[in-house]
Amino acid sequence: MSLTRRSFLGGLPGFGAAARTGSPPLSFGILADVQYADKDTSGKREYRASIAKLEKCVAALRRERLAFTVQLGDLVDAGLENLDRVLPCFRPLRVPVRHVLGNHDLAAGRTVLLKRLGLPNAYYDFSVANWRFVVLNGMELNARSELGRATLAELKAAAEKNAFEWNGGLGEAQRVWLRRTLQNAAAKDQHAILFCHHPVLAASSTPEHLLWDHREVLEIVKSSPAPVAWFNGHDHRGGYAAESGIHFLTLRGMVEHTAEESCSVVEVHPGRLVLRRPGHAGGKPLPYPAAD
Repeated sequence: MSLTRRSFLGGLPGFGAAARTGSPPLSFGILADVQYADKDTSGKREYRASIAKLEKCVAALRRERLAFTVQLGDLVDAGLENLDRVLPCFRPLRVPVRHVLGNHDLAAGRTVLLKRLGLPNAYYDFSVANWRFVVLNGMELNARSELGRATLAELKAAAEKNAFEWNGGLGEAQRVWLRRTLQNAAAKDQHAILFCHHPVLAASSTPEHLLWDHREVLEIVKSSPAPVAWFNGHDHRGGYAAESGIHFLTLRGMVEHTAEESCSVVEVHPGRLVLRRPGHAGGKPLPYPAAD
């Protein structure tokens, strides 16, 4: 039976104390769109409630044996004052937190934001246990710059469905870097997992949320033998699709969902990833070709 992009994520159990059998070689935590702000709820976005949800998520992840945790962007809705409130929530974690920049985060100011998040650059990569992890900045090209505004105007003229200021692009320089990074990973026989705030495949989200340069980026990702999965946030409803043997997952936004629905662990096994809720065995298998 095939899985729809909603049922894939919806089938994961909530937090619990179910026992796990065995330990994977590598695991990491992942969450998206905390989007905390000290302001009233708007629609389904419970801005103030995100603090309690994040604290619950962190408490659950803290009981796991993780190498690191990835925060997929839109940590705050806007403003440094909100950043001051939400960043301390990660302190109980005993592992590094890898931050991804989202569109809402940029309202806090790029230079200060990078410093506060401890990032030397908005996009970067790192390796753990012979795996390459690639963190991308989907707002490197954005409507605040002249080139970004021109790009957005071109997309609107072409009636592209992702022609919105809340989207952005990797831009040419980052795409060159991405291609070289994946080439380097492949040369070292590394599998790669990519993280970005924005989706790159419409089937895993909606066209309205795609990167501006999603076609160019997707071509780079699919042309390399290294990528196994792409994780993103941005579309709070979540989603999943697979293409060319690569898994594309959109994590549900914490600002609109419970902690149980928006907090996950990714286990890395030979030949498969497993996406599950903290404290639970089982989960959703994501197979990939294991190295010979």
